[in-house]
Amino acid sequence: MSSFDFYAFFSQAAFEVSGKRFENLDRATVVSDLGLDSVALIELVGYLEEKLQIRIPDEELAGVQTLGDFNYIVSRFIAVKGPP
Repeated sequence: MSSFDFYAFFSQAAFEVSGKRFENLDRATVVSDLGLDSVALIELVGYLEEKLQIRIPDEELAGVQTLGDFNYIVSRFIAVKGPP
């Protein structure tokens, strides 16, 4: 899994879902600062789940504030399933 770049993957997913380009994303990036509305965020999670073949329960996402938080959760579910 070391070759998996969550931030590049997130950036591509966000572009696919919202049409917005994001650069220089890192663990400290605050999700609410990205300007994505709640519908786009739901679609983004669905996109990530589909592409990574994982299922993230809603309660896991409730405390996500930064992309580092999100990466931690996604990484945990990938570890259970196996690398992308």
